[in-house]
Amino acid sequence: MILRPTYLDATTPFIDKPMIKILTGIRRSGKSVVLRLLKDELLERGVEEEQIINFNFESFAFIELTKAQKLYAFVKDKIKNKHKYYLLLNEIQEVEGWEKAVNSFIVDFDVDVYLTCSNSHLLSSELATYLAGRYVEIPVFTLSYREFLDFRKQYFNEESTANSFVQYLRFGGFPVIHNANYSEEAAYNIVYDIYSSVILRDTVQQYKIWILNF
Repeated sequence: MILRPTYLDATTPFIDKPMIKILTGIRRSGKSVVLRLLKDELLERGVEEEQIINFNFESFAFIELTKAQKLYAFVKDKIKNKHKYYLLLNEIQEVEGWEKAVNSFIVDFDVDVYLTCSNSHLLSSELATYLAGRYVEIPVFTLSYREFLDFRKQYFNEESTANSFVQYLRFGGFPVIHNANYSEEAAYNIVYDIYSSVILRDTVQQYKIWILNF
């Protein structure tokens, strides 16, 4: 895992501010890593581990919390005292009605809330209804060229070469491509699968919206 100071620098000024921080971006762009780095930052600032409530809704461990009511009840049970709590909720779009739960968290408890969410789900959510004026969006992109060089150096102890930029252009910036020495064909297949899943998911989402508005 490499540091991504661009996104930490964009997020840390909002720590303990009364705004919901939403990290958005395409699937596999590194939003989850930024959230983990943010947790490390909170711990370094003296926040106790038990004050951080951290969920990854892609994990089967939280399959029972994919309804807003159940998520609210679970978080309420975790808050044991009057200390400030930090909610780090990864892939929040997996929770049906998540906007209502998040709105209730900030109304009912002393919490600082950080979410990750795909762009398409954020646009199609009821955010304007429940959280208007209460959130800041922080877009997360795939690796920049500098981050790509740091990534390759960490995983393979590679220094920058004349071919590095060409490799970056040919393979792109998805982190998953650069933690192993994939062939070009394998790398293209990975990127194709990522984009295909996003396009399919967005198409289904748009169809649902069209049906509801018909």
